[in-house]
Amino acid sequence: MSCLREYRYEILLKNATPKECENYIKEHSESVYLVPGGYKVKGFTLLGMTSPVGFSGNDIIFQFIKPCFGLFVIKLENEVEEIQKLRNQYKKNKNVKKIK
Repeated sequence: MSCLREYRYEILLKNATPKECENYIKEHSESVYLVPGGYKVKGFTLLGMTSPVGFSGNDIIFQFIKPCFGLFVIKLENEVEEIQKLRNQYKKNKNVKKIK
C-alpha cells in the first residue's frame, strides 16, 4: 500500500467484509463515528456509502477500500489532529454519526 508509506501505520484486518470491518473497529476503539462516503482521513478518500472511523488513544482506525484488493482496517498512529478534525465535523455535520 504505497500511499501509506509516509505514515506510521498497521494493517489490522484484510480481505474482510464491510460488517467485519465495522465490528472490528467497534471492538478496538474507544469511540466510533460513521462518516459519509468521500470523507478524507489524512488525504485518503473513504469509499462507499458510509465508513466507520474509530479512535484508540491517539490512533485512528478506519476501513479502507483498495480497488482490486478489497477491504482493510488500518490504524494510523499518533494522529491527534485528525481525531480532533473528525470530532469537530461531528458537531457541525449531521451526516457524521457517532455509533460508539
